[in-house]
Amino acid sequence: MKNLQMALSGVLALQLVLAAGLFWESSSRQQAQTQQTQLVQAETDALQRLEIVGDDQSVALVRKDGQWQLPELHNLPVNSDKLDTLLEKLTALKSNWPIATSNSARERFEVAENKFRKHVKLYTAEGNDPALELFVGTSPGFRKVHVRRAGDDAIYAVALNSFDLPSTADSWLDKTLLAAGDLTRIQGPDYTLEKGEDGWAFSADNGEETPAVDPGKARELAAALEKLRITKAVDEAPEVEATEFVVRSGDDERRYHFASADDKYYVRRDDRDQFFEIAKYDFDRVMDKRHQDLVLIERDEEEQTAEQESSSTEEEGTES
Repeated sequence: MKNLQMALSGVLALQLVLAAGLFWESSSRQQAQTQQTQLVQAETDALQRLEIVGDDQSVALVRKDGQWQLPELHNLPVNSDKLDTLLEKLTALKSNWPIATSNSARERFEVAENKFRKHVKLYTAEGNDPALELFVGTSPGFRKVHVRRAGDDAIYAVALNSFDLPSTADSWLDKTLLAAGDLTRIQGPDYTLEKGEDGWAFSADNGEETPAVDPGKARELAAALEKLRITKAVDEAPEVEATEFVVRSGDDERRYHFASADDKYYVRRDDRDQFFEIAKYDFDRVMDKRHQDLVLIERDEEEQTAEQESSSTEEEGTES
């Protein structure tokens, strides 16, 4: 009986120890959570300037008249979605217990004033003094980086990616700057297309009968202009003859000029002074179409049947 009482007492003591441990762990976790604070304590609506330094390059994003611009690129607009995503991530950064506080750790994690991966400065008003500075350093794991606020010894590991902080102006440029939007009319070198309820058709301004338009090629041409993407701004215009396209979207009419030189491809629109580089793929989708390319080629039944049989034969050969 005495042995049983001792055993039960031991079990009870063990339960009390386990309960105390669980309580302590829960309390510690809650305490750590309550001690978390925002690393970036700034209202994004109040920000007027953002600077990012890194890799011997730097970029400044400036808000002017409610719009974010790139001063070093003729005040061209910033990719607003990309900037909003970054600001959301920065304001969501939470500090917990620091992983280090020493000067040697600053060097090791590359968050020192003279050794860093990225240096971010946030300004809420005009002037030389930033409202907040962050030094972004090495990565301790997937989509995590070490950060330190200027004037603070504490170094934290936070959920952020160094790739979210490019330090070149071209990386922040709005690549959809020249996208035409939904088009209703396209005037090319030797054709004019108009979009109606039944799709694209050649313009019949002179009353003459016009050939049918290949719907696939017309859609490809329209999509190339409607969703045109630039890759970078060009300081000097190419000294070559450009091909003009006049497009209409609603009541808005714009003139595009496409050119190529030295295996590079350019475009300019009449509301912008400078040329921009574009991909060869986008250039070709616009420039490789003339009137004869857009005409629908009617094929008789024998040609269609022969093409289908040839396609079927190729598929069977591939499967075998």
